[in-house]
Amino acid sequence: MDKNTQKRLSFNTQIVKVLSTSYDVSEYFVRECIKGNKTSLRAEVIRKKYNELNNPTVEKINEFIKKQ
Repeated sequence: MDKNTQKRLSFNTQIVKVLSTSYDVSEYFVRECIKGNKTSLRAEVIRKKYNELNNPTVEKINEFIKKQ
């Protein structure tokens, strides 16, 4: 039998949880937005916010939580 060659994507779980609670959506929806499977306006905002938060993680997460 052949091995599975498909690579799984990994996301920062802290950021996914923060985004799901702040936008009142599921974590699954946030992951789908990041992958590009969802194309609504909210999905675009979530994708941009994830990319913004993903670079300098801890400081930006705390800053974003305080704004909410």
